[in-house]
Amino acid sequence: MNKKKIFPMVGVALLSGSLLGCQTPVQAAPNTANINASQDVKLDQKLMQQAQDKLKELTGNTYTLIQGTAMKDIVSFKRENFKDDIITYKKNGKLENIGININYEDLNGGKYQTKLKETWEALFPGEEPKYVSISESIYSVGTISSNAKQNKQVYVEENGEVHGVNYAPDAAPASVQKKAAQVLSKLTNGKVKQGAKLDRVFVLDGKPNVYHYKYKSKTMDVSFAIEDQTLELLQAGVHQSNGKSIDNYEDFQKKEKAKDAKIKKLTLDTLMKNAMRDAKTMLNLDLKGYKGARGTNAWDKDQMTFTKKGAPTVIATVDADGSFNDFIVEKYGQHLSFGGNTIVGPANEEPKLLIN
Repeated sequence: MNKKKIFPMVGVALLSGSLLGCQTPVQAAPNTANINASQDVKLDQKLMQQAQDKLKELTGNTYTLIQGTAMKDIVSFKRENFKDDIITYKKNGKLENIGININYEDLNGGKYQTKLKETWEALFPGEEPKYVSISESIYSVGTISSNAKQNKQVYVEENGEVHGVNYAPDAAPASVQKKAAQVLSKLTNGKVKQGAKLDRVFVLDGKPNVYHYKYKSKTMDVSFAIEDQTLELLQAGVHQSNGKSIDNYEDFQKKEKAKDAKIKKLTLDTLMKNAMRDAKTMLNLDLKGYKGARGTNAWDKDQMTFTKKGAPTVIATVDADGSFNDFIVEKYGQHLSFGGNTIVGPANEEPKLLIN
């Protein structure tokens, strides 16, 4: 790939109503159910207009919206004829989550169109993205643009910073391939010596490339990322599996709450001790001198962040038993999405964005 300089990117009032009862000696009680239903309809209409305005800002287009999946305390919409949209608002009018996919050619002057064009011209001359996945929520704000044919992706945050560029490479350098075989064997305790597939290469201007590998079996999922030149591990994760999946959302929530409760009981000293042990084992990373902080949000209670002056930040995921199963080293101050995103299929009205 012809690397060029990556330029900075710019990324309820309720109407009251009343019912008149008949003038009888005993006044009829208002039909509270009907009042509430009327108020809910007006609220939904107001939130639907907010959602349409937001989509206009993001894409330049005006869409017909329909009701989405009903959820407690949340109003949900989706674009007509787009089944995979996530457009949700809290009943107080606050945006909860917008996640939409759109063909690049269908952008019509939205928030990201100009910057995406500039980014692709700088990184991949002569190419344009086919798909754009736009998100805005309490979790993240930004866009992922992708070219399905070459499977190239550019991640742009709301503030315009490019925080990930990656694509599916044909091969890694021989030194990286040799290191990958050693890492897979180590992470699986010698049980697996080959079979890891080269997944992505992450490119940052002026920095060594980072090659990401994945291995999957019935009993475990393994992933790791190796920096070219230094052969340093920047990510390693091992997740055991019993082959069973949880399809029921309530069952999933119960499992997650039980896990969070167990993690909450673990002391910071215990977590630090376990993290130092597991980081050394998995990445040969010494966390001595690092300070650890627990995740405080609903979505990162199983995560810890480790910081040390003059050293890269380390993000780690802890299991219910207090052991750590995944580490990410943010060496260049930019988070590389090692979780992986893969674009498949031809351009169409509903891009297939598969997020692991």
